[in-house]
Amino acid sequence: METGPEPGLRERKKQRTREAIFEAAMELFDERGYDHVTLAEVARAADVAPATVFTHYASKEDLVYSMRHEVNERLRTAVNERAGQIGVLAAVKEWMLGMHEYFTESPEAVRRSRTFSRLLNDNPALWNRSVGFIHERQMLLVELLAERYPDADPFLLEAAAAQVAAATQTAVRYYQRDLAQGMAREEVLARAAVRADQVFEQLERGLGDVF
Repeated sequence: METGPEPGLRERKKQRTREAIFEAAMELFDERGYDHVTLAEVARAADVAPATVFTHYASKEDLVYSMRHEVNERLRTAVNERAGQIGVLAAVKEWMLGMHEYFTESPEAVRRSRTFSRLLNDNPALWNRSVGFIHERQMLLVELLAERYPDADPFLLEAAAAQVAAATQTAVRYYQRDLAQGMAREEVLARAAVRADQVFEQLERGLGDVF
């Protein structure tokens, strides 16, 4: 896989600051709960000025969901690089399972993912916002499918993208529930793999005439 140019010193510093703020916030959310933490307190914990936090994150919700941009870029890469070899649905399945691994690749990552999953379970407003991201992912899939199938019916492509986005979000939600309940990493991943097989077999049956 080709990679872009290495980020400059300034960009690397900005990224480290973003990561430090995110780590500090997740620690506080884990200890005290989402509703009992302010961005000013996150700034103190990350040893940055409050204005620095707002430079990177407009709100606590934006902070919680900051990883979604990376997740979507990984989906774009997966479809662009793998769909031609194994098909669109298999590429999306690989992406989803790869993200499950990525978010549990170390004890620290498991802890963060458990905290994130519990935040969604405990905060209806956060969960409601995550539902809006299904549409965001759907539109990304529409874009990717249109590039790959320029002569296909746009309506059918958008309908297919909606089904894939909703199905993957459902599978991810069950993965998050397992994490929130404290299940061991190996069991979480094994259960997620079984669900991935189930949901993508269902998608293959329903979308076989589209892709």
